[in-house]
Amino acid sequence: MIIHGTGCCVIDFLYPSIDFTAPSFQQALSRKDGDGGLSPGRLVFAEDFERFMGKPYETALRDISGGIPPASRSLGGPSVVSLTHAAQVLREKAQVCFFGIRGSDETGELVDASLSRLPFREYRLLKKPAAAPRTDVFSDPHYDNGHGERTFINLLGAARNFDPTDLGDNFFDADIIAFGGTALTPSIHDGLTGLLKRARENGAVTVVNLVYDYRSEINTPGRKWKLGTGDDAYPSIDVLIADRDEALKTSGCSSSEDATAWFLSRGTGAVLITEGARSIRIAAGKGVCNPLETQTLPVCEEVNRELADFPERRGDTTGCGDNFAGGIIAGIAEQLALAPRGKIDLREACILGTAAGGFACFTVGGVFYETYPGEKRERLAPYIASYRKQISGLL
Repeated sequence: MIIHGTGCCVIDFLYPSIDFTAPSFQQALSRKDGDGGLSPGRLVFAEDFERFMGKPYETALRDISGGIPPASRSLGGPSVVSLTHAAQVLREKAQVCFFGIRGSDETGELVDASLSRLPFREYRLLKKPAAAPRTDVFSDPHYDNGHGERTFINLLGAARNFDPTDLGDNFFDADIIAFGGTALTPSIHDGLTGLLKRARENGAVTVVNLVYDYRSEINTPGRKWKLGTGDDAYPSIDVLIADRDEALKTSGCSSSEDATAWFLSRGTGAVLITEGARSIRIAAGKGVCNPLETQTLPVCEEVNRELADFPERRGDTTGCGDNFAGGIIAGIAEQLALAPRGKIDLREACILGTAAGGFACFTVGGVFYETYPGEKRERLAPYIASYRKQISGLL
């Protein structure tokens, strides 16, 4: 089994204990969509945030953080985090390769060093003369009645210059091809239609994991986001993964249920919409998965119980959605090795995804660095078993 993926890969500068109710943070909050201000759970670009604040970015950053430096710097991004999870839990079952871009600065060196510690069969980083993509991540573990939330400020850097032609022909030689957070690699995002079509023509299963498309929100405030050249990417997507905000903005619908139906009506094979720390909505039409009427599954109760009983084990929520996507990719890969296309059980993949997303709450940052091969799969096993038992009556 060969899995190739591309999209957003950044270094996350993590601020894990920011009080979202503090005056300095409240002053930085968005007043309306697309104005450049912060919004819990969403992302803005550094240049727009700087204009919103009316002061240099680094000054605004010090105000929010209280002058405290980031607690850590960690590899992040919807593409590389999801693929890392898949590489860790699949190990000998699949060859996972990441195709990305890095800058020519010290942060770019950190991207390379971080990837070298992970079990990718191969990673290909195109180096360009620009700053490496970076995201400042502010987390408030007490937000939303203790469920926690984060907000992001992204500096695109070299990601502005990442073009579909940079991927090369070998990118399409895979059984599964995943695109993660491409709104943060603008040229890849704009070229999704062609990339997805070529992947499908080569026989690959295609997975798209969305991220908040702040560029669209700035350019066409209040309007539906496009995916592909003109909403024509959907027939070439086998599995679409999004959180609720991303799903509503991309579909133009007002509810997760309507968004799910809209994506399926446009030809998407299967849809998974996460709703924070509450539930996951899933459905499948025609495609690689067994048809499945819209169904809502809960999050993993065992993770919530453990976080409540042992608060010292709490990390942050950064990367929960990306690890969820990685679990879905891994679940599809495992089933593809055993079952014909058209027979993939989306609910089974969702069990692996939900456990992976919940487990990410125990780490700071999205990537879990194993101390021995197979550690993550081993540590996930109790949560997978517990969640399978939890939802047994729903399957």
